[in-house]
Amino acid sequence: MANAFDSTNFQEYVPDFLTIGDRWVWKREDIVTDYPTADYSLSYSFRLKSGNATHISVTATETTTAYVIEVPSATTAAYTKGNYHYQEYITRSSDSQRILLQEGHVEVRGDYANDNADPRTHFEIVADALEAMLENRATIDQSSMSIAGRSLSRMTPEEIRDWYEYYRAKVQQQINKERVKNKGESTGRLIKARF
Repeated sequence: MANAFDSTNFQEYVPDFLTIGDRWVWKREDIVTDYPTADYSLSYSFRLKSGNATHISVTATETTTAYVIEVPSATTAAYTKGNYHYQEYITRSSDSQRILLQEGHVEVRGDYANDNADPRTHFEIVADALEAMLENRATIDQSSMSIAGRSLSRMTPEEIRDWYEYYRAKVQQQINKERVKNKGESTGRLIKARF
């Protein structure tokens, strides 16, 4: 495994997941030819999807070969977890004219070492509620959850089972994605080949 503190090993582009309390790092080497670091600056704007005013601004530092993004652990410790939209901007130094380069989504995850909040994803929470409904052990909060505008307590057992299978598949997709991300781990899926 490469040293994650060494900027030569930083990931290109914004990672899919960032963790509160961790040092956030990535870089952009691919745009330096078109936007030399001596003449431009790179910045990011992250906005929490829930529609509130939570906003994170990040500015890259420039080297001769890359735009390097480093946000210290002490700074990220104060951020709010959740799903964010982000935009990446390049700004021309001579006149402060800005252009949107790309936009995307990132999940900012909680810090398990310092956060007692539920670590489950949305898909895991709903799948657990559906499973509890199928096993007739759902709490009031679980039975009052809604999917597609319908309360779980108003669904037929067949509908609950169908939704459970859907959400369980989503949970498995998340697990597989994390396994692939962690080098050396299998997705748990069997791939058959014929020779």
